[in-house]
Amino acid sequence: MFNGHTMSLITNLNMIGNEINNIDFVTVAAITTSDYPAHPNIYNAAILMPPTEVLMAWADGNQFVMQVEYPRYLLTKDADDMIVALLAALTKKNVILYIPLDEFNIYGQFLLNHLYYQYGITLNFIGTQFAVHPNSIPLIVSKFYMMDLMSFEDYMASYPANVQLPTYVINKMAQEIHPFNHPATFDEYYAYFNQMHLAKAQDKPPVIMATIVDKK
Repeated sequence: MFNGHTMSLITNLNMIGNEINNIDFVTVAAITTSDYPAHPNIYNAAILMPPTEVLMAWADGNQFVMQVEYPRYLLTKDADDMIVALLAALTKKNVILYIPLDEFNIYGQFLLNHLYYQYGITLNFIGTQFAVHPNSIPLIVSKFYMMDLMSFEDYMASYPANVQLPTYVINKMAQEIHPFNHPATFDEYYAYFNQMHLAKAQDKPPVIMATIVDKK
C-alpha cells in the first residue's frame, strides 16, 4: 500500500545526498533535540524521543526505565499520532528517520522495536530492510481513517477483505454515513458496515493502494 516507498533510519545526516532537496521524493524526520541544519525538508519529530523524566531516570542508572516506560510513552496519543503521520507520508514519498548515533545508542533500538511490534514495520537499517507485515495493514489503514487522513470510501476499499472492521471505527462511520432513518444500536451499525464491507469485497478484487487525504 506504500507504492514502493520505504522508511529508513540514519544516524548521520551526511548519509543523505542531494535527494533531500527533492520534496516529492523524500522527507526526513529528525528525532532529536540536538542541532541539525535548517532545511525545509527536515521536520522536527522530537516528540518521538523519550520524555525528559525517562531520560533522567536512565541517566541515574535505572536500567529498565527505557524498555518499560518509553514504549508506554510511544503509545500515548501525541506520539502515536506522529508515527501515523509518518506512515501517511510514506504513502507519498520515502521517509527517513534521523537519530544521532549517541542518542540512538540510548533509545533508538527501542523505537525500532516499537515500530515492529505495534505496526509490523522494519526499517532500512543495519541488518534489516524495509517491510510491512500484512497483518498490520488493518491497523494502519484504520489509524489513517480515524485521523481523517483517509476517506470512508478509500478506507472501505483498502481494508482487507477477509478481516472484520474494528469496533473503534464504527461510531465515526455512523456519524459520517447515517445509514438508518431511525435510532440504531451499536450492534446494528457494526453489522451494517461489516456487511457493506463484505459485499464490496465480493464484488471486486481488494484494493491495495489508497489515497491519503492531504490535510494542509
